[in-house]
Amino acid sequence: MAVIITIANEKGGVGKTTTAVNLACGLALRLSGLDGPAGRILLVDMDPQGHALLATAFGQHSAEAAASLAALLIQTPPPSVQPMLRRSQYHSNLFVIPGNRPALVEAGRILPTLMANESRLARAIAPITSQFSYIIIDTPPNTGDLLINALVAASHIIIPVETSYLGVSGLRELQRTIEQVRIHFSPQLTILGYLPTLCDEQRSETQEILDELQKRYRGQVLSPIHKSVDLAYAHSAHMDVFTYRPPRQRDQLASSSRATREYAILVEVVLRTTWKLASGGKP
Repeated sequence: MAVIITIANEKGGVGKTTTAVNLACGLALRLSGLDGPAGRILLVDMDPQGHALLATAFGQHSAEAAASLAALLIQTPPPSVQPMLRRSQYHSNLFVIPGNRPALVEAGRILPTLMANESRLARAIAPITSQFSYIIIDTPPNTGDLLINALVAASHIIIPVETSYLGVSGLRELQRTIEQVRIHFSPQLTILGYLPTLCDEQRSETQEILDELQKRYRGQVLSPIHKSVDLAYAHSAHMDVFTYRPPRQRDQLASSSRATREYAILVEVVLRTTWKLASGGKP
């Protein structure tokens, strides 16, 4: 059964999509030598902007509303998800569900009026969770039923945190939302960690903020992701950073690019902490 990791923060511009894309692609590369479900990854983009899909399946990222993620959320019963699956552009073992921006915006508006509106994503993808070792879910930058669905469907959460004072102070509302999801839907929902993002070593307050995160969330702060032109250029080129800056050796994730090294660390942490749940074995 897949480990389902939602990348969540109710604030925009904190690196959610960058993290979702590079975690999913890094896992796909890391597990590409494994047969069957153990080597397969699914990326679900719950943000109507669809930027995670643009970075992983450009040209295959969109579909008619009835054959897109939105239909899975609002149709009763939902259509079959299996025919919707598409391979990503650069990794044959990474799959996506195509989006439709207007339809997903409309789904976000309609969801509060529907029965069992919080668990529609979980029910829609339940038939295929055994086909993947990991499912990574990107989320919109606001509180609403699209985010709630992503949290209810998840087994784990990674919370990107911009290394600014506003970025840290804005976590309280998300934590309340997570606690409500635990109480009403998923008692075992686990925070894998808080991921410091957009770190800028030239700013004097960066280290203070990292120290504050360590103090607040002792043992739960992941290795930071620094600001990088490679991440920006990779995203504008509609690809993940491992494809944009590939390593010299095929059996490695990291290259000379700092961004690949930092996201490779995140991939290894995720595998180390969740692999037994994903497949019962060791990669």
